[in-house]
Amino acid sequence: MITYESSDEAGRTPPPFSQDVAEYGQSAKQAVSAGQLLTAIEVARDGLARFGSDRMLQQQLALALAQTGALDAAREELGKLLREPGAEKDEETLCLLGRVHKELWRRAGDPASGLEQLRQSCKYYGDAFALKESYYPGINLAFTLAALGELEKAKECARKVEKFCRIELGHKLVKPDGWLLATLAEALTHQGATTVAGKYYLEATKVFPGRWRDLASMRQQAHEIVGFYAHQRNDGRRHWYDLASIRERVRGLVGSGEQGTGWIDRCFEFPSVVMFTGHMIDQPGRATPRFSAEREPAVRAALMAHLKKIKPSFGYSSAACGADLIFCECLLELGAAVHLVLPCPIDTFKRQSVSFAGPEWERRFHTVVGMASTCLIASPADFDATEADPAAMTGLVYANRILTGLAVLQAQALDLELEALAVWDGVPAAFPGGTASLVAEWTRRKLTPHILPIGSAAATAATPSESVGENPTRPTADGISHDIRAMLFAEVVNYKKITDRQMPAFIREFKGALAAAVGALPHAPLVAESWGRSLSLVFAQLPDAANCALALRDLVARTPWAECGLPEDLGIRIVLHAGPVFAFHDPVLGRESCVGAHLNHAARLGPITAAGQVYVSQEFAALCCAEDLVAVSFEFLGRLRTARLFEDAPLYRLDRRTKGA
Repeated sequence: MITYESSDEAGRTPPPFSQDVAEYGQSAKQAVSAGQLLTAIEVARDGLARFGSDRMLQQQLALALAQTGALDAAREELGKLLREPGAEKDEETLCLLGRVHKELWRRAGDPASGLEQLRQSCKYYGDAFALKESYYPGINLAFTLAALGELEKAKECARKVEKFCRIELGHKLVKPDGWLLATLAEALTHQGATTVAGKYYLEATKVFPGRWRDLASMRQQAHEIVGFYAHQRNDGRRHWYDLASIRERVRGLVGSGEQGTGWIDRCFEFPSVVMFTGHMIDQPGRATPRFSAEREPAVRAALMAHLKKIKPSFGYSSAACGADLIFCECLLELGAAVHLVLPCPIDTFKRQSVSFAGPEWERRFHTVVGMASTCLIASPADFDATEADPAAMTGLVYANRILTGLAVLQAQALDLELEALAVWDGVPAAFPGGTASLVAEWTRRKLTPHILPIGSAAATAATPSESVGENPTRPTADGISHDIRAMLFAEVVNYKKITDRQMPAFIREFKGALAAAVGALPHAPLVAESWGRSLSLVFAQLPDAANCALALRDLVARTPWAECGLPEDLGIRIVLHAGPVFAFHDPVLGRESCVGAHLNHAARLGPITAAGQVYVSQEFAALCCAEDLVAVSFEFLGRLRTARLFEDAPLYRLDRRTKGA
């Protein structure tokens, strides 16, 4: 089971609120709605600690836990509400339990456990619908019945839901609720009334402009419902359905007419996510002109024409003078969100990549930065903008991969198309980190960039694969190298409960078990440090760090520590980060070591990680997506304060990818 410790245990001060439990409940609800799940958990936990049991706080806590993937903890929290003396079943709690079990079904690793979770979900939604015949529990009951293969019962339930929705719509004197319209559309989908269902899906999309996550969820569920009924038509037997078979079935139905899913896709017009790279405006005195100032109107026109064609809502780019800033300005003009990734602090970046072009470009730079939705500084350290500086090249490569990964994460989270776009002169790069090397990296990873040619070399452009390789490492004469590495920090939970008499058992059993798990890895860590309650490992590759973290998590969770003479509630919290570090042979210790700002950042994330979980930084998640690591998955948890004053960090939960996901 996943647990979340109190704010005091994690070294944080709880947020200040009034002595009003309703204010806590409302704050937790707002945090959940905004996707700030860790904040919602923190607020709800603090409110419950101050006021004791409160139904709304417990429900919001359970909802936030469920959305972070802590499903067992969410189920336990909701179970408390049903077990309280004199407690009556209520629709909200029952529906939340149905939702938790439905998600457990989606994540089930084997058919037997998946079937049991689906049955439990159906039971809770059924209890809620019997308690109050309203459309929310009803439509979810219809879905779970269909997933169990009880298609006639699902249709009958859907007919009741349709009736409730039409009555509710008849009472609406103002703009109808989007979820009500979507529920009516879903009820009609169960009944095969696809033409009318499509009409209501279209109306729902108009009520939810820009709410791509909700619309993607709506579309996915419609696809799955069509898949349930299509399968029985094809083989005549009644089945319950696992997630992998659903998605395989849906893929076969796309474009197969009104009995397929083509009508669903026509109801939803989704934007794209676009990632960009391009050349800077030529510096004064450049020997071979590439992007001279007079070319700007043509580049702007080409960019705008292509962007209008692919209809992006999210764009990821750097902000150098020239193509980057033109791209960002075009996005803002189209009403899309701009997400910037800069390799170094803003002042340093402006000095290196903007100021040489003059004050007008500086003004445009500040305007774009001010209007950007986010601006991530990939590395906090200043470095020289010279090809001879290995830190500069590593920093540029790192920023480019972060940019790529964030775009991939965004597209995956909202189920949107991902587009790669470049303004490139076709000349292979002489060193890593520039436009040509990023185009080559995208091409190698089959992200298929669309090239807008520029400059005199465009007619004889090289293929992207001819560009420079991706490894920027250049060890110096004294053996110090600057490389992108993956970092694991772990802390023992409830370490303070271990007495001095138990320390030999802790060293022998707990630390010995961790050492055996690390020793069994296919690739050993480059650097390993251990002291007291903490463990620090540095790996050359991202998959090695991810596999190690999940192995340690599982080992600690399944071991009965009381049988080893240790506190039974010993646990572990693990955080992963990745970034450029300096690797060297430590003359004092006589072994390999690493130093750098990214190691410090990883250490600051440790105290905010939940027990029994693996949290990863935004940068680690982005790099994994840039490298297309298909064996793991990430769930966004929100932003939470770190151990550093005034700093918060976006965090993701790492897990193994389940079959069919």
